[in-house]
Amino acid sequence: MKILTKKIESDKISNQFSMLGSMVLWIFWPSFCAAPAEISKMPLAAVNTVLSLCGATVATYIASTMIRKKIAIEDMANAALAGGVAIGSSCAHTTPKASLILGFVAGILSVIGFALIQPRVQRAIKGIDTCGVHNLHGMPGILGGLAAIFIAKDVVPGLQIKGVFVTFIIAWITGLAAGTIVSLFGYRKQSYEDAVEFIIEEEHH
Repeated sequence: MKILTKKIESDKISNQFSMLGSMVLWIFWPSFCAAPAEISKMPLAAVNTVLSLCGATVATYIASTMIRKKIAIEDMANAALAGGVAIGSSCAHTTPKASLILGFVAGILSVIGFALIQPRVQRAIKGIDTCGVHNLHGMPGILGGLAAIFIAKDVVPGLQIKGVFVTFIIAWITGLAAGTIVSLFGYRKQSYEDAVEFIIEEEHH
């Protein structure tokens, strides 16, 4: 399939914008997680989320360096946020120590997803996860949902597992449906060509 043979390149400007977006998400993620919590537990939820994000950020740096031998900007812009995803279901019901550990594990898992799992999955499905949703939201989300059984208070294991399973099935079905609908509108002959949809001004020297 041609879409797999074309190299997806980035440059300094696009990388800077990616990191800027990640920084904004990193800063606001504690408010995302704390908002649904009880008012009395909001401070704990916010602190736990920050610690989980810190754990993921450190883990991303370590894992990216160990697996790729150099730091990949793709990992830093994405996997550093995996802690925020993983701690979501238990941020108001666990301890700071558990949050830090969970974020660290989520960061490693996300980097493994981007560096090792994603290429294999893309070859298997003959498609591309352009935003790395599986690596940043999918696996860390499942990890966080299952980890809540062990690190969160007053969790009923059976109900938590059912919740994770139902969420997975809904995501799979709706994602497949959305992809199918989009594909009905046709495919681009050339992928990642801005000129197809945007006015590209030629540089004048």
